[in-house]
Amino acid sequence: MEKNEILNSEWVVRSSAAGNPNTPVDVLGELSKDSEWVVRRSAAGNPNTPGYTPSDEEFIVTETYVAIKGTNHLWYKHNYPNVAPFYTCGCFCGSREQLISRIYSINNLSIDPAVRMRILNALDQKFKEIFRR
Repeated sequence: MEKNEILNSEWVVRSSAAGNPNTPVDVLGELSKDSEWVVRRSAAGNPNTPGYTPSDEEFIVTETYVAIKGTNHLWYKHNYPNVAPFYTCGCFCGSREQLISRIYSINNLSIDPAVRMRILNALDQKFKEIFRR
């Protein structure tokens, strides 16, 4: 989509574009001033938005997992010997691919998927730092 198409779209499209790291910087600058708060929130969390400030995440680290405060629950990434790392969050338990599918499912659009993806990426980064996998 071109800049004017994005800026003149429904708020849902603008919000998704604001959270997308591939959205051009000049468009992100405009979206960061949008009239809808959900669009501004998505733009504020995009590292490519001019003036972006990363948030300080709080982690819980144990011998078997790393956890981070998510949107409604703590999100966990588990590290057990001889088992591929897996995630739990609320009633969810599964792989990264399954979690991403759930993040983008139609039933979960009340919270911006870009927000959840930032939480997931922060959790993955911390997990890799701690467990080297």
